[in-house]
Amino acid sequence: MKFVVAIATVLVGFNALASTEVLLNCKHIDQADISSAVVQTYADPAKKFSLELVLTSPSGETQSIEIDSEDYTEGWIALPAEDTAERYLTRQEGGWEIFGTIGQATYFATATCEEKAE
Repeated sequence: MKFVVAIATVLVGFNALASTEVLLNCKHIDQADISSAVVQTYADPAKKFSLELVLTSPSGETQSIEIDSEDYTEGWIALPAEDTAERYLTRQEGGWEIFGTIGQATYFATATCEEKAE
């Protein structure tokens, strides 16, 4: 009986460690190589000051990038560079959008996102 209780306790502990919290869910991103993005907490408590940015391509491939939680709080998340463009997922008054630069030119693109209420 003690063994069963111990196993249950360990499983509950692992389940608590394995949980993540989605902070931002961008179901559509208007970029050729990124169709959606999710910002979530890491399951590992050792990474409590970092967040995970999970990007999904139009073909369904995913890429996980560690970002600083301060970048998310400030609303300025760097995205992987496409060719020579620098681009960011930025928080605006009306929601989130993509801001990018190619050389001296800047561009904006649509990001349809839902942010967790505080």
